[in-house]
Amino acid sequence: MKIKPLTLELQKYHMRRLWPQFSATTNRGDRAWWTGTLQPTAMSDTYTVEIAYTVPRRPEVRVLFPVLRLHPGCARLPHVFPDGTLCVHTAWEWRADAIIAQTIIPWICAWLYFYEVWYQTGYWLGEGTHPDFPEHKVRDEGLAA
Repeated sequence: MKIKPLTLELQKYHMRRLWPQFSATTNRGDRAWWTGTLQPTAMSDTYTVEIAYTVPRRPEVRVLFPVLRLHPGCARLPHVFPDGTLCVHTAWEWRADAIIAQTIIPWICAWLYFYEVWYQTGYWLGEGTHPDFPEHKVRDEGLAA
């Protein structure tokens, strides 16, 4: 059975309702950009993020501010695509009939939380499809459980 994508208007409605701190910009009717702030925990930084969505593709997520930093000794950010967009879910988790406000936003919050832990510890606690990458390993062998 073929999935019918949610309309852009419905996606915009749910974003306004659930995440009013995000503002939307659209083009010809099949693409929207949301920009807003998220704070994954009360002790976290506040991040300005952008979500670019073209119906029915996977939303693309970028952190605009603050600039994401590398943990000392690490050469790259974990779970980030080569173009700088965040990898917040596995390929099969996103469907065009999903509500961005109920899926992508919580996934971004989780990614930001795991990023903050990684930045402090050098260890990515979130799940992923490439746990053999260096960012998934404890940097100090004495910390390994």
